[in-house]
Amino acid sequence: MKSWQLLGYLGLLPFITSLYLSVESVSWVIAAKQAFVAYSAIIVSFIAGSIWRKDDEHTQKKQQIISNSFSLLAFISLLTYPNIALISLSFSFLFLYVYERDLAKCSTDENRTSEYMAMRFWLTLIVISMHITAYILWFY
Repeated sequence: MKSWQLLGYLGLLPFITSLYLSVESVSWVIAAKQAFVAYSAIIVSFIAGSIWRKDDEHTQKKQQIISNSFSLLAFISLLTYPNIALISLSFSFLFLYVYERDLAKCSTDENRTSEYMAMRFWLTLIVISMHITAYILWFY
C-alpha cells in the first residue's frame, strides 16, 4: 500500500473513534459529537483545498471559487446544530467527490488517477455512511 493510500485510510480513525465515543457514556473535555462534526469540517476543508490546482486561468478561478465555497460551508457547519451539520457535510463530501472525479477525467496521469479515485470513492462512501449512522444514532 502506498503512503498516500495508508494516510487516506488512517484518516478514518478520528471519524470511527468519535462516532463510537458519541454513543458511549465517556466524559471528555469536548463532546464526541462535536469532535465528529469538527473533524468532518476539517476534512471537507482539506479536500476542498486539494482541488485548488494550477491550471488555465478560467479553470483555476472556478476551482478556487468551489474550493473556498466548500471551506466556508464547512466552517458554517461548525456554527449550526449537529443534525444540520451532518447533512451539509455529507453532501459536501459527495459533491466534492463528484467534482474531483470530473477533474480526474481531464488528468493525464491515468494510473494514479484511477487508483486515487478508487480510494476516494471508498473513503467517501465510508464517511457518508458514518454521517448517516451518526444522524440515526444521535437523533432517532
